[in-house]
Parts: sequence; structure tokens; C-alpha cells
Amino acid sequence: MSTVLVVEDSRSQRECISHQLSCSGLNIMQASDGVEALAQIAKKYPDLILLDIVMPRLDGYGVCSLIKAHPETRNIPVVFLTGKGQRLDLFARSMDSAEAYVSKPWLPRELLATIKKVLLHANIKFDRASADAWTEYGILNLSTIELYQSRADAWTNYSGQIIKLYDSSLAAFEQALAIEPSHSTANKYRHKVQTIRTILMKKLEQTRPCKICYYYHGKDGINCALHPGCRPQEVCRDWKFN
Repeated sequence: MSTVLVVEDSRSQRECISHQLSCSGLNIMQASDGVEALAQIAKKYPDLILLDIVMPRLDGYGVCSLIKAHPETRNIPVVFLTGKGQRLDLFARSMDSAEAYVSKPWLPRELLATIKKVLLHANIKFDRASADAWTEYGILNLSTIELYQSRADAWTNYSGQIIKLYDSSLAAFEQALAIEPSHSTANKYRHKVQTIRTILMKKLEQTRPCKICYYYHGKDGINCALHPGCRPQEVCRDWKFN
């Protein structure tokens, strides 16, 4: 039985699609936006990703680019779920990377037929990637960070996600160097990311705590928003004891 990850920020549409596909014999995973989708994929690789385009935090184009650049997920097929007026933009930007698209409002039979057709022709294989592939993925993560940092509220609302992207890029460069220790580009970028991350962590540690940190750090595996580098089991350095 195939597993489909449904990525849609509208809860009603996400639940409706999930119900229709589940009734057709498919296993369903759900994500409410691009960031949550990447987190779900990191836990378990689905057989297909049904991906909305316009979403908060990280849109469908950004998610698809990261999926297709990642050496271990690049063969997972993506079907875009598009709104009216998005077709031309879709063809121009992402049709080369996505396997198909379905327009909203969707017809259940068309949606299911498209998914089954893509799954039938899918060639999901997890072969060993090259050092170049891992390096390219790491660089793409850095490009995604630039999109976050261009926002006025970048470090207020997205500090945790930015740090995760730096960690992901660093891991990619280390994978590349594990395959090819003399890879000059991977080595250069790894050093660059390590330096930037160290500076950012020091800046974050100097930030004053907030009530979110006070109430939730170290509980249920939730990392502190202000000290994302801490281990969840640690007591927050800014915790105020009564």
C-alpha cells in the first residue's frame, strides 16, 4: 500500500483530500505547510508528495526544490495542487522537477487517477549520491536561508528554522566530504557555515528570554526558541526559579 504525503495549508481541503485518498486504499501523511512537510519527510519517506503551491513559511516551489535536490529524496514523485491562474507559472518554474499537477477545485476521480498513474511509473531508488550532489543540496539550503533572512521578522519568527537549515547544509557538506575528502567546494562551504552558525548561536544566546521559553523549554522535547542549540533535557539558562 502506497503512502502519500498531503501538504496543504487549508485544514478543510487537507482533510477532504486525505479522506478521499484514504478511502481509495492509500496510506496518508499530512503537513500544514512546507516546513512541516520537510520535517515529515525526514521522519519517513512517502511514496508520493501531493504539494500545494501557495503556503506560509515555505511555499511549494521551495519544498519541491529541496526535495529534488536532496540525494535521498530526489526520486520521490511530486504532484502539484494548483489554484486557478497558477498553471503558466507552474510550467515556467517547476514542471521540470514535478511529475504532474492537478488543478483546484479538483475532481476526486482526476486526482486519484493522476496519483495512481504517477505511482505506477515512479522509479524510487535510493542509490548512493555523489559528493557533488550533496554539495549542491547544501548550497540550496543556504539559498533558502537567504529567503528567510530577507523577511523583516526573520529572527523573531523563523530563528529555529534558519538554524535547522544551517544544520542541514552543514550535514550535506559533511556527507560530501565523507565521500570525497578532497572536495574543495564542500570543504569551503562547510567552513563558511560552521563560522556563521557559531556567530549566530552567540547572538541568540544574548537575546532576552520570553514566556514561550519560560514555559516550554525542555518539556516534551521542545527546544527553546531563543536557545535552539540546547538539548531538550537541559534546563534553560534563562529559567527563573521561584
